[in-house]
Amino acid sequence: MRILLNHGQSANNLCCQPFNEYGIIIRHILTGDVIRLGHKLKFVVSDLHLGAGQTIDGPAPLEDFTASREFIAFLHEIGQEGERDEREIELIFNGDLFEFLQVPAVDDYDPTQTYAKEAYLDSSEEASIKRLRIIVDGHQEIFNALADFMHSNEPQRRITIIKGNHDVCLFWPGVKSYLREVLGASGARVSLLRFADEFVSREKIYVEHGHQHAEKMNGYQDSFNPRSTDDPSQLFYPAGSHFVIDFFNRVEPERPFIDHIKPLTTLIWFALHWDFDFAGQAMACFIRKTPALVVSDMNYLQQNPITSTAPLLQELEDDGQRQELAERYKTDAAFRQTFHQQIQQYLDDANIDNKGNNPSPPLPVSDNPLEMGRTYQQQQRAMLRRAAAEIAEREKAQVIIFGHTHEPAEEPLGNGSVYINTGSWISDLSQVSLEHWEALFNGVALPETIPSDLAYARIDYNEDELPCAKLLYYKGQPSAKKAASRPESLTEPPGFLRRNMRRFIRRFGPNPNH
Repeated sequence: MRILLNHGQSANNLCCQPFNEYGIIIRHILTGDVIRLGHKLKFVVSDLHLGAGQTIDGPAPLEDFTASREFIAFLHEIGQEGERDEREIELIFNGDLFEFLQVPAVDDYDPTQTYAKEAYLDSSEEASIKRLRIIVDGHQEIFNALADFMHSNEPQRRITIIKGNHDVCLFWPGVKSYLREVLGASGARVSLLRFADEFVSREKIYVEHGHQHAEKMNGYQDSFNPRSTDDPSQLFYPAGSHFVIDFFNRVEPERPFIDHIKPLTTLIWFALHWDFDFAGQAMACFIRKTPALVVSDMNYLQQNPITSTAPLLQELEDDGQRQELAERYKTDAAFRQTFHQQIQQYLDDANIDNKGNNPSPPLPVSDNPLEMGRTYQQQQRAMLRRAAAEIAEREKAQVIIFGHTHEPAEEPLGNGSVYINTGSWISDLSQVSLEHWEALFNGVALPETIPSDLAYARIDYNEDELPCAKLLYYKGQPSAKKAASRPESLTEPPGFLRRNMRRFIRRFGPNPNH
């Protein structure tokens, strides 16, 4: 099995030196005693952000996921391990499996068409099902592989899906039912697919997407029931979701790297250094959303709209005045620091946690936007680590796993517990060099040059049913970015026919393997 461990070592003292070739026997890191693992094995991945998928000419304009070959190979290998070692496998998708915010709710999707933001705002059950149909059609090979992965005979293989802030539409029963239909998870297979409204807390592990513990702009007052209080047929979208729809969906086709770093505030700080015009437009959109952060209600903006007479907003939204600001910003360090002080009040409002608390004392303002951006990254990491430590104490969990930040991490929490962030399966810009950033903003580097970590958590259980977790990286296949077309043979039957054939076989035909 091709698994590459990170070079750190888990602090969970049930845990291990590197897994042996078959992942069955490990050594206690304190005593060196050999430990034989139990029957259960879990894998956790997050933030695939499956969108409208691939077209004949390549990825759809807002599609971020390009690791289809790798992910299908990953499913195949962990499934083989379960069969070989007779171990029950649970695959947990820890939020943002789907990118509902960047798929329009239309009947006939055309990747060459530019859709107005209204096509992305309808979050009703009907609109959400339309979006999921487009996602399924764009990633048929992924859904076929997931359906094949689930296994009802012993040892069983199950899938659990936790919703995140980009796929909150999983709240709707119709969306879940459609997924069950696509994956053949009905009848004798119904128990193979489970949904979690916010988190999984059992068997000494706690798995949650993490947006509820990070920056408030992506948080929900009630993630178990995220419907709008004014219109229960619609879902509540926090300010961060509106920013994706209003700004990212408009500019991402030309700058496909812009949502590959978290938090959003770090992107704005970085953009100030390399592209003030882009940063100014983003900041103007951001300012219009900021009051909703404070009151946690987007309807507040409808009742109390921000007028364009606000001095900073007016300057940022006017092309000529924004150009004048850019010239001063580039040449005048004193102006740069004053400008940073002016915008920091808005960015700090976005960076409070979902309980309305400031994660740390106010940041000292410098004239270096890159320094400011890195500090905001550190704040987000600290928020999630604190939340993980609190959950470990409250839930008595030994393994706490978040996603959301797209930045893999593994840190000891004390008392034998460990915090893991599973990063993402799309490109991550959290640690790339400043030279790489400059090349991206200048259009010199192509999006294909952005690294992908393909991170995941592996959780083994010993014979006493106690978990041992590690952050790992999948390195099993050549990069899918080198060939962005669908990983399907042109001689295969059309996708919709192949998918329906698979559903028919799963539902009515005998299949000794499933």
